Amino acid sequence: MSQVQSELQAKSRQAGMAEIATTVLHNVGNVLNSVNVSAELVSSQMRTSKAQGLGKVARLMNEHVHDLSDFLTTDNKGRMLPDYLLKLAQVVTEEQQGIIEELGQLIKGIDHIKTIVAAQQSYAVAVSVVETVPVSELIDDALRMSAGSLARKEVTVVKDIADLPLLSLDRHRVLLILVNLIRNARQALDGVNDRSSCITFCASLVDGSALRITVADNGNGIAPEHLARIFSHGFTTRKDGHGFGLHSCALAAQEMGGSLTVHSDGAGQGATFILDIPVDAALSKR
Repeated sequence: MSQVQSELQAKSRQAGMAEIATTVLHNVGNVLNSVNVSAELVSSQMRTSKAQGLGKVARLMNEHVHDLSDFLTTDNKGRMLPDYLLKLAQVVTEEQQGIIEELGQLIKGIDHIKTIVAAQQSYAVAVSVVETVPVSELIDDALRMSAGSLARKEVTVVKDIADLPLLSLDRHRVLLILVNLIRNARQALDGVNDRSSCITFCASLVDGSALRITVADNGNGIAPEHLARIFSHGFTTRKDGHGFGLHSCALAAQEMGGSLTVHSDGAGQGATFILDIPVDAALSKR
């Protein structure tokens, strides 16, 4: 092999590795936003926890350790303690449940990050883990991972999810696509001030053989000349964009044997992204 060929192969490999690294950083960055929101919520809940009231109760009872019976039956503060403890127990239980749920989202986010990295560690090998999952749960997870940015933009989310069976899907690839499509839809709503921002999710089975998930926004829309290139590597219409998000989504859809397409009536008319994924009816169950 000539030196020129070797150099060309090396440069090609470096370019491929750079593309993978950029895609990984982009997708991990999306999920890290969600992880950060969950971590901040848990931290805030811990700092403001009503459980600190238990310390005050303990100190108060310790001050009256020798006349506790009289304190609880005759003193105004003492008589209020049982009712206070019951209410405190209820509040602390609710706090604990909220923290447990938020930690659950943290774990899901971290697990998703680990899978994104694992799936891209090798240029030639893609990791695929098929799980039997409810589609509505997948969509809810993607929305939770994007909750912070949607709240800042005050985006209304509409869901029209058909009564679907549990489907065998590559959970993390679908999540990767949905998180990217939500991010893309939210960005398409930037600068739209003449109407309320809205993103609509639909999910259904098409001909019983494919899962179709659509993500539609009423944002800036896509000009006809851009539609054909929207999934091309490096193509973007945003000044701060790099064109890796939708490209990686299209590749992920292809890796599952499916497709990702888009429809828009033009600038200012919003856009709808259609994800079709073949499903094996034999592996699906109620």
